Amino acid sequence: MYPHPAKKGLVILAWLILVVAPVALAQDSLRVIDAQRVNGKIKIDGDLSDSSWLEVQPFTGHFYQIQPDNGALSAYQSKVFVAYDNRAIYVGALLYDPDPQSIPRELGIRDNLNVNVDAFAFTIDPLNNGLNGFSYIVTAAGVQADAIIGNRGFDTNWNAVWKSEVSITGEGWVVEMEIPYSAIRFPNSENQVWGVNFYRASKRLNEEATWNFVNQEVEGFLNQSGRMEGLHNIKPPLRLSFLPYLSLGGEYNSSNKTFARSFAGGMDMKLGISESFTLDMSLVPDFSQVQSDNVVLNLSPFEVRYDEYRPFFTEGVELFSKGGIFYSRRIGQVRGFVDDNDLQPTERVIEFPASTQLINATKLSGRTAGGTGLGFFNAITDNAYAVLENNGEVDQHRNYLVEPRTNFNVMVVDQNLKNNSYIGLINTNVIRQGDYRDANVTVADFQFRDQTNTWSFSGSGGLSQIFTVAEEGRANSMGFRTRAYFSKVSGKFQFSTGLRVESDQWDINDLGFMRQNNQMVYSGRVSYNIYKPFSVFNRLSTRLRLKYEQLYRPRTYTGAGIGGGVSAQFRNFYDVGIGFNVNPFANYDYFEPREPGYYFKTGPNYNVYAYVGTDSRKKLSLGMNVGAWYRPDDNARVMWIGAGPSFRVSNRLNLGYNLNLSIARDTKGFVTKIYDSQGALDNIIFGLRDQNTVTNTLDLNYTFTNKMGVNFRMRHYWSWVEHPRFYDLTTDGELVDSNYTGLDENGLPMHNTTFNAFNIDMVYSWEVAPGSFFTVIWKNQIYAYSGEAQKGFVDNLSETFAANGVNTLTMKLVYYIDIAYFRKKAT
Repeated sequence: MYPHPAKKGLVILAWLILVVAPVALAQDSLRVIDAQRVNGKIKIDGDLSDSSWLEVQPFTGHFYQIQPDNGALSAYQSKVFVAYDNRAIYVGALLYDPDPQSIPRELGIRDNLNVNVDAFAFTIDPLNNGLNGFSYIVTAAGVQADAIIGNRGFDTNWNAVWKSEVSITGEGWVVEMEIPYSAIRFPNSENQVWGVNFYRASKRLNEEATWNFVNQEVEGFLNQSGRMEGLHNIKPPLRLSFLPYLSLGGEYNSSNKTFARSFAGGMDMKLGISESFTLDMSLVPDFSQVQSDNVVLNLSPFEVRYDEYRPFFTEGVELFSKGGIFYSRRIGQVRGFVDDNDLQPTERVIEFPASTQLINATKLSGRTAGGTGLGFFNAITDNAYAVLENNGEVDQHRNYLVEPRTNFNVMVVDQNLKNNSYIGLINTNVIRQGDYRDANVTVADFQFRDQTNTWSFSGSGGLSQIFTVAEEGRANSMGFRTRAYFSKVSGKFQFSTGLRVESDQWDINDLGFMRQNNQMVYSGRVSYNIYKPFSVFNRLSTRLRLKYEQLYRPRTYTGAGIGGGVSAQFRNFYDVGIGFNVNPFANYDYFEPREPGYYFKTGPNYNVYAYVGTDSRKKLSLGMNVGAWYRPDDNARVMWIGAGPSFRVSNRLNLGYNLNLSIARDTKGFVTKIYDSQGALDNIIFGLRDQNTVTNTLDLNYTFTNKMGVNFRMRHYWSWVEHPRFYDLTTDGELVDSNYTGLDENGLPMHNTTFNAFNIDMVYSWEVAPGSFFTVIWKNQIYAYSGEAQKGFVDNLSETFAANGVNTLTMKLVYYIDIAYFRKKAT
């Protein structure tokens, strides 16, 4: 997706028209464009005949290709104008094309550039430091996209409100943009110089190109911008906007045959405290319309990480991702449980909360003219209760607190340095009301690069503190994390080597995400990349990785491995890749037994995989991947295959389907623990495991206009597990035959499982005004467990549909109100 140079998608080669001479011109050029102040009004209508445009001196010529021939001139010429006044900056572009009627113009929803369409983007770096910026994108179908840019890449979850129009002419296609200063953060200075680049995607050629040369051998996109001069006496405006909403919904739960209605209202607010900082607040938020999670059956000792879909927690949070210790899904999550010791003999849990209610959320973020980034995030969630029923009394229920009122805080300080370097500090803090667990985590991270952006030294250090209630008072556990890496980040040949250490007490999971701690990982990688066409290839990349792993405490070996692969794109724009991973020695898994001091020893293993993707410009395209994992010592094996055809019926209708199948045989894993009559651990039981998993996903997108569309997504996940044999885990990590049968008192298997997740998310979206949306969403959710391995697909699907589920239908109107607009009307 646009526009990182390592990504593929919106463009292609100018064939053999321009090959050798243009490349030399591209390598050292730094282009400069002048923005010109205009006094007349510019009407945003996709027509550059306004008299104001006649006053502006444009750039006319060829862009430089990002791909497929990095550094060669683009196939078609472009003409770009930049103008400004006291309120906005304006961009006009005439993108020449010899066959305008053949310009791909597939429609899509906002921010979706993964379609067959030409595109143009205006990317700016108001501080001109190569580290932070904004991108505003328009497709030939008139669909907008935008992104905020940081050292982690492009964040397309950020949305601004700006205007654009396109038109097809006899010479090509025309783009006209009006970007108000309220949609940009820039310093308050009399004369400004901004980093700038223009991007053009010519899908018919599969060519991506930029106005200023972006060398794929140099890491980064924004740091390879050109320069825009001529901006004088512009002032950051008052940035105050409101997003009030109203929502109406209904939910039918077939398990208890209940129907619930809901009506809600609330508001988000954005306030520009200064030219650099913005305060975002969400008052009485409503997340009823977020996409369903891709729920899976988890047999591992680690938590599954699910994506964040709530808009407030996805937009403009790039600064808070520093240090990797902030996982916003923790906000609203229920971590507590009902303690059996608190239950009366006749009580049982009849209702358990799926989440906690978010009371409000606030974030303040920005970056000064000196490159200092500051961020503060706060969210408060309310008490959550389970409902207990006393079977000994008629209609007697009581609430049981499982999650207290909680205050979540994140604070960030990040300083940009020369040569695409930085140093930063981030702190997360979780405070729960009453005698409950609290947490505090602090991480400092840095990246230092030389003037040529070739050599990099990066790392971090962190401290975690967990406060719990013990008999003697508050108890405090402390852990730490350190990381250090030395890398060559530019050129055809690149490498990195480093060390990551996480102590056994390192814990960030109150507001972060960590699958495991207590590890030391030594790693290295080398790669060689060719970004220019040769022979039958457009580009080729090879890579090799090494790692050696230990526990931090006790300092003992756990595993070592080597992996690598080759990926390439052919001249016909088919993408292919092969890879492998080999663990040549015994592995010692200290996490699978779920008991401190125990480990599970396994023999050497390896896997191989391959993938292929066809030309995405075609009406019918296909992506496929296959792979296999094998452990010779015990004949454990896993095979998988995935296929994802996509069919573009028209510029309005697109169908996509994904099938993923995984078959595991004779693998082994944890099943349960056996305790003696005194409550001491007697045995850890492992099982021989067979498992099949099938995932079917169907996507249908129909776009009426560039402001209105419908998306239908249906996903069925099915996984069954069978344990034909059981083992005892010995103290030396071996498995021996067990007397454990795995049967209940009725002789039925207790550990075989079938899990089905069936979801439908159907979304109708209409942008009724700039920044304002009316959405209707229908969601159908069925989650079904069975205590037996159901191996027949048809019978299993039938039983899934017969299971209880939840249907919801919600309508929501969000309206954007910009105070600057009313101030303008008043004057």
